[in-house]
Amino acid sequence: MNVPRLIGIGACLLLLCGCATTHQRYDWGNYESSLYVYYKNPASAARLVQSLQDLIATANQTGRPVAPGIYAEYGYLLMQEGKSQDAIAAFRQEEDHWPEAKVFMDQMMKAAASAGPTTKGS
Repeated sequence: MNVPRLIGIGACLLLLCGCATTHQRYDWGNYESSLYVYYKNPASAARLVQSLQDLIATANQTGRPVAPGIYAEYGYLLMQEGKSQDAIAAFRQEEDHWPEAKVFMDQMMKAAASAGPTTKGS
């Protein structure tokens, strides 16, 4: 094969690779923008909680996996609201979906349990 032909084939392959679409593996929803708003105004925590609830519900409906850390973030916000049992449930979901987070989630569950017992949804 001659060199100009190899260069032409290589250029075509590069163009085809550039046209490939990127497919996100996880459902991130509007997490990034909601988190930004929360960091700028921590009083908007309820908005971030709602955003995470919506993200999780949408991912469950579509069958796409929730991104790593989403359940943990949701659990942490619930723990800050004093909803220990709900927080523990979210930490368990993070641990179930991401086994490599087990050590950290176990510590978060202990922290939520020691924060005081609350009933689900209170």
